[in-house]
Amino acid sequence: MAVGIDLGFVALEASQLAAMGEKVRRQIARWARPAILGTVIGSAGMNAFAFAAHTTTVWMTSAAVTLGIAIPALVYALMRVGAALYIDCHSKA
Repeated sequence: MAVGIDLGFVALEASQLAAMGEKVRRQIARWARPAILGTVIGSAGMNAFAFAAHTTTVWMTSAAVTLGIAIPALVYALMRVGAALYIDCHSKA
């Protein structure tokens, strides 16, 4: 399920970055931005819950929640940077 959620928001972000015209980009962003935000927040919550489910101390629970939030945030950041670099490299060719 986590892979499907992450792939869904990667596809939404890629669709915004790959849109050729400003009109299409605005149309896509109207739906993609709220979906991306909801997906990242939902993914972070589910990851944090799954990681913290079997912890027994406050310290381990804090670490689990931090890791649960960090994973979708890093996927989002890597997607933005990677897609922007890919598009930039192929637009120069």
